[in-house]
Amino acid sequence: MLTYSDSSQSRLPAATEKPWLLLLLTFVWLWPGIVGHTPWKPDEPYVTAVVQHMLAGGPWWLPAIDGQAYLDSAPLYYWVATLFARLLSPWLLPLHDAARLATPLFMAIGLAFAGGVGRELIGRRHGRSVVLILIGCLGLIVTGHEMNPVVAGFAGFAAALYALVLTRRAPALAGAILGAATVVLFLATSLLPVLLVWSVALMLPAFVSWRNKGYAITLLMALLFALPLAALWPLALYRGAPAVFHAWWQFHALGPLDGFGGLGLFHEFGYYPKLMLWYAWPAWTLWKNRRYELPLLQLPLLFFAVILLLLTFSNRSHTEDAMPLLLPLAVLAAVELDSLRRGAAAFLNWFGLMAFGLFSLLVWLGWAAMNFGWPAKLAERASYFSPYYEPQVSWLALLLALVATALWGWAVTRRHLRGRQAVTNWAAGLALLWGLLMTLWLPFLDAAKSYQPVVQGMMRAMPAGEHCVSVSASQQLARISWGYYAGLRLQPVADGAAPACNLLLMVRDRRVDTPPLPGWQARWSGNRARDKREQFVLWQRLP
Repeated sequence: MLTYSDSSQSRLPAATEKPWLLLLLTFVWLWPGIVGHTPWKPDEPYVTAVVQHMLAGGPWWLPAIDGQAYLDSAPLYYWVATLFARLLSPWLLPLHDAARLATPLFMAIGLAFAGGVGRELIGRRHGRSVVLILIGCLGLIVTGHEMNPVVAGFAGFAAALYALVLTRRAPALAGAILGAATVVLFLATSLLPVLLVWSVALMLPAFVSWRNKGYAITLLMALLFALPLAALWPLALYRGAPAVFHAWWQFHALGPLDGFGGLGLFHEFGYYPKLMLWYAWPAWTLWKNRRYELPLLQLPLLFFAVILLLLTFSNRSHTEDAMPLLLPLAVLAAVELDSLRRGAAAFLNWFGLMAFGLFSLLVWLGWAAMNFGWPAKLAERASYFSPYYEPQVSWLALLLALVATALWGWAVTRRHLRGRQAVTNWAAGLALLWGLLMTLWLPFLDAAKSYQPVVQGMMRAMPAGEHCVSVSASQQLARISWGYYAGLRLQPVADGAAPACNLLLMVRDRRVDTPPLPGWQARWSGNRARDKREQFVLWQRLP
């Protein structure tokens, strides 16, 4: 086996955590923010529109919005989200909430495989360590709760890493898992993650631990399993819409590198290394081991290096693209967790206690201010940042927030603090803060981030009997929002062409003065709360 053993293991303290406590903490981490709010930028409105298209009878092999192909991601996440929406909407949940359930499903799968990596590669108890470090990473908290196809890719990366670890103990099973992970990566993202994983897989025999017959069996089985399944979607796309397939191949097949029609290379130098300073906190701070000959370091280091190299070559600098980097960093950090010096553990615990305690207190004060007007200064700021919000108190949300706060207070008062307890307390603090925001503040945040109040404001301002509104064909988000919240299909008009309707919706940059349209008069204008860039203006043609 690849499991790491060291004489220092015998000196480690006995485990005090119970597995059910980790399951409870992970469950608490997974769910806040999944239901109870409308689709938020940047990705959720588009995912919701694709799900609507599929629910309306659109072909399963063609993600589309308003009849136009939407090829930013392969369709696996959309399929799962559509399945949830079909099963649970509208009788139990709104369409967007039902579709968002795909996110905790894929995140749970990813965390489970990540825990398996820790257990197989490092040893008992370390599966829990890897999961705790992951859910404590700042970069995972937002993306891990969004309606976003990258979470399906995260699950695929975790499964692939687990398969590469498992190969020494069960080559055939590892091959099946690696093949399934390859299919998931391809159908959830693009060809680039598949090439990345297989680059790692083909380089691993450079290390003695993977230079054996069993590893060859794993790779062969993975190929036999993955190739026919992964080919189903592009073949269906090619047969059903050849032009769309060629567009995908030319511009989207390689994800962050664009497509085979022209590679998009090089973004801002150093973006991802600088991003990891906060995105992977505290995972990167825990790893100090330098024994590179150990298999438990060779695999995650190679995995991390290849991902970082390919991201550096890309011309895209998105935080969500860095999600796979968290997996090897969490494994490397878990190696050192139980041997972390007491001073370092105490500092991490103290910093988490101060930071999460202070921010949680501010969340409670903000909740009181936005709903009861006290403290008055905070109430004024709350009204400024979310003017569409109407005070409301959910007793269920209040009860959950009180229970979460009490449990966190109990957790951080434990004695005999060591590395594992410090990371547990950190993860619990982050889960508490996120949980408070997504229970107490959720209606407030939704009123500020949602396009629904803007759409409703324009609908009230429209002339009676008018249902024809033109908009620039490039304003896809506006067409999605008005169609979803008002059932109004905006009529796209090409730039420079005359609008067919007597009403024209324009989206302008508030930082730039826009001259009035000759022959038109402004009837309404609106924007999301405190949005300093995007403003919507409804123009009416003069008689």
